[in-house]
Amino acid sequence: MKRVFLGLGSNLNAEENLAAGIQRLASELTLINESPWYRSPALGFDGPEFINLVLEIQVDDALSPERLSQQLKQIEMDFGRAPDAMKYSSRHLDIDILLFGDVVGEFATDSSRFILPREDIWKYAFVLTPLLDIAPDLICPKHQQSLSEFKGNIQDQSLALVEK
Repeated sequence: MKRVFLGLGSNLNAEENLAAGIQRLASELTLINESPWYRSPALGFDGPEFINLVLEIQVDDALSPERLSQQLKQIEMDFGRAPDAMKYSSRHLDIDILLFGDVVGEFATDSSRFILPREDIWKYAFVLTPLLDIAPDLICPKHQQSLSEFKGNIQDQSLALVEK
Protein backbone atom coordinates (compact mmCIF):
# COMPACT_ATOMS: atom_id res chain seq x y z
CA MET A 1 0.00 0.00 0.00
CA LYS A 2 1.13 3.54 -0.75
CA ARG A 3 0.65 6.63 1.38
CA VAL A 4 -0.76 9.43 -0.79
CA PHE A 5 -1.54 13.05 0.07
CA LEU A 6 -4.16 15.07 -1.80
CA GLY A 7 -4.63 18.83 -1.71
CA LEU A 8 -8.25 19.97 -1.93
CA GLY A 9 -9.51 23.49 -2.48
CA SER A 10 -12.64 25.41 -3.33
CA ASN A 11 -13.82 29.00 -3.47
CA LEU A 12 -17.37 28.45 -4.72
CA ASN A 13 -19.74 27.22 -1.98
CA ALA A 14 -16.46 26.02 -0.51
CA GLU A 15 -17.57 24.39 2.74
CA GLU A 16 -20.39 22.46 1.07
CA ASN A 17 -18.31 21.39 -1.94
CA LEU A 18 -15.34 20.33 0.17
CA ALA A 19 -17.52 18.30 2.53
CA ALA A 20 -19.25 16.62 -0.43
CA GLY A 21 -15.89 16.09 -2.16
CA ILE A 22 -14.41 14.42 0.91
CA GLN A 23 -17.48 12.19 1.17
CA ARG A 24 -17.12 11.22 -2.49
CA LEU A 25 -13.40 10.51 -2.10
CA ALA A 26 -14.06 8.41 1.02
CA SER A 27 -16.56 6.33 -0.97
CA GLU A 28 -13.95 5.54 -3.65
CA LEU A 29 -10.63 5.54 -1.77
CA THR A 30 -9.29 4.65 1.68
CA LEU A 31 -9.25 7.88 3.66
CA ILE A 32 -6.68 7.87 6.50
CA ASN A 33 -6.50 11.45 7.77
CA GLU A 34 -7.92 14.94 7.17
CA SER A 35 -6.13 18.18 8.01
CA PRO A 36 -7.71 21.27 9.48
CA TRP A 37 -9.23 23.58 6.86
CA TYR A 38 -7.62 26.92 6.02
CA ARG A 39 -8.89 30.07 4.34
CA SER A 40 -6.57 32.03 2.03
CA PRO A 41 -6.84 34.69 -0.68
CA ALA A 42 -7.31 33.65 -4.31
CA LEU A 43 -3.92 33.25 -6.01
CA GLY A 44 -3.23 34.64 -9.47
CA PHE A 45 -6.67 36.20 -9.99
CA ASP A 46 -9.22 38.41 -8.28
CA GLY A 47 -11.84 36.13 -6.76
CA PRO A 48 -13.41 34.84 -3.56
CA GLU A 49 -11.17 33.37 -0.86
CA PHE A 50 -10.33 29.68 -1.04
CA ILE A 51 -10.67 27.04 1.61
CA ASN A 52 -7.94 24.38 1.40
CA LEU A 53 -7.09 21.18 3.21
CA VAL A 54 -5.03 18.02 2.78
CA LEU A 55 -6.23 14.44 2.88
CA GLU A 56 -4.07 11.40 3.46
CA ILE A 57 -5.26 8.34 1.61
CA GLN A 58 -3.92 4.85 1.15
CA VAL A 59 -3.89 3.22 -2.27
CA ASP A 60 -3.04 -0.23 -3.53
CA ASP A 61 0.46 -0.61 -4.94
CA ALA A 62 -1.08 -1.46 -8.33
CA LEU A 63 -2.70 1.98 -8.68
CA SER A 64 -0.56 4.31 -10.79
CA PRO A 65 -0.30 8.08 -10.33
CA GLU A 66 -1.80 8.50 -13.80
CA ARG A 67 -4.85 6.39 -12.99
CA LEU A 68 -5.42 8.19 -9.69
CA SER A 69 -5.10 11.54 -11.49
CA GLN A 70 -7.75 10.49 -14.02
CA GLN A 71 -10.07 9.41 -11.20
CA LEU A 72 -9.60 12.75 -9.41
CA LYS A 73 -10.15 14.76 -12.62
CA GLN A 74 -13.44 12.91 -13.13
CA ILE A 75 -14.54 13.84 -9.62
CA GLU A 76 -13.62 17.49 -10.31
CA MET A 77 -15.70 17.41 -13.51
CA ASP A 78 -18.60 15.85 -11.62
CA PHE A 79 -18.41 18.90 -9.34
CA GLY A 80 -18.62 21.28 -12.29
CA ARG A 81 -15.05 21.85 -13.40
CA ALA A 82 -14.64 22.22 -17.14
CA PRO A 83 -11.83 20.11 -18.64
CA ASP A 84 -10.31 23.27 -20.18
CA ALA A 85 -10.66 25.45 -17.05
CA MET A 86 -8.05 28.19 -16.68
CA LYS A 87 -5.33 27.52 -14.11
CA TYR A 88 -6.09 30.62 -12.05
CA SER A 89 -9.86 30.67 -11.72
CA SER A 90 -12.64 29.95 -9.25
CA ARG A 91 -13.33 26.29 -8.47
CA HIS A 92 -16.15 24.25 -7.03
CA LEU A 93 -13.60 21.55 -6.23
CA ASP A 94 -9.91 21.23 -7.02
CA ILE A 95 -8.02 18.04 -6.14
CA ASP A 96 -4.27 17.66 -6.65
CA ILE A 97 -1.95 14.77 -5.89
CA LEU A 98 0.75 16.27 -3.66
CA LEU A 99 2.74 13.15 -2.79
CA PHE A 100 2.34 9.60 -4.07
CA GLY A 101 4.44 7.44 -1.77
CA ASP A 102 8.10 8.09 -2.57
CA VAL A 103 7.46 8.58 -6.31
CA VAL A 104 9.39 11.34 -8.07
CA GLY A 105 8.89 12.26 -11.70
CA GLU A 106 6.75 13.74 -14.44
CA PHE A 107 3.53 12.04 -15.49
CA ALA A 108 0.93 12.52 -18.19
CA THR A 109 -2.63 11.48 -18.85
CA ASP A 110 -4.78 12.23 -21.89
CA SER A 111 -5.88 15.49 -20.27
CA SER A 112 -3.03 16.67 -18.06
CA ARG A 113 0.63 16.64 -17.13
CA PHE A 114 1.84 16.73 -13.54
CA ILE A 115 4.99 16.44 -11.48
CA LEU A 116 5.42 14.49 -8.24
CA PRO A 117 5.95 15.59 -5.63
CA ARG A 118 3.84 18.62 -6.50
CA GLU A 119 5.95 21.78 -6.33
CA ASP A 120 3.08 23.69 -4.62
CA ILE A 121 4.11 21.91 -1.41
CA TRP A 122 7.15 24.07 -0.75
CA LYS A 123 5.70 27.24 -2.36
CA TYR A 124 2.32 27.80 -0.71
CA ALA A 125 1.13 28.00 2.90
CA PHE A 126 -2.30 26.66 1.95
CA VAL A 127 -0.60 23.41 0.88
CA LEU A 128 2.36 23.01 3.25
CA THR A 129 0.60 24.02 6.49
CA PRO A 130 -2.25 21.48 6.31
CA LEU A 131 0.16 18.82 5.05
CA LEU A 132 2.45 19.34 8.05
CA ASP A 133 -0.61 19.30 10.36
CA ILE A 134 -1.23 15.64 9.52
CA ALA A 135 2.31 14.54 8.65
CA PRO A 136 4.80 16.73 10.57
CA ASP A 137 7.74 14.37 10.08
CA LEU A 138 7.22 13.75 6.36
CA ILE A 139 10.36 13.62 4.22
CA CYS A 140 10.21 15.05 0.70
CA PRO A 141 11.16 12.24 -1.70
CA LYS A 142 12.66 14.75 -4.16
CA HIS A 143 14.83 16.74 -1.75
CA GLN A 144 15.36 14.03 0.89
CA GLN A 145 14.71 16.51 3.68
CA SER A 146 11.91 17.18 6.12
CA LEU A 147 9.05 19.17 4.62
CA SER A 148 9.05 21.28 7.78
CA GLU A 149 12.33 22.79 6.52
CA PHE A 150 10.32 24.61 3.82
CA LYS A 151 8.28 26.64 6.34
CA GLY A 152 10.54 29.64 5.78
CA ASN A 153 9.29 29.83 2.16
CA ILE A 154 5.70 30.49 3.30
CA GLN A 155 5.93 32.53 6.50
CA ASP A 156 4.70 35.76 4.86
CA GLN A 157 1.60 34.18 3.27
CA SER A 158 -1.85 34.87 4.72
CA LEU A 159 -3.70 31.85 6.09
CA ALA A 160 -6.56 31.53 8.59
CA LEU A 161 -7.90 28.43 10.29
CA VAL A 162 -11.54 27.70 9.41
CA GLU A 163 -13.72 27.08 12.46
CA LYS A 164 -16.11 24.25 11.63
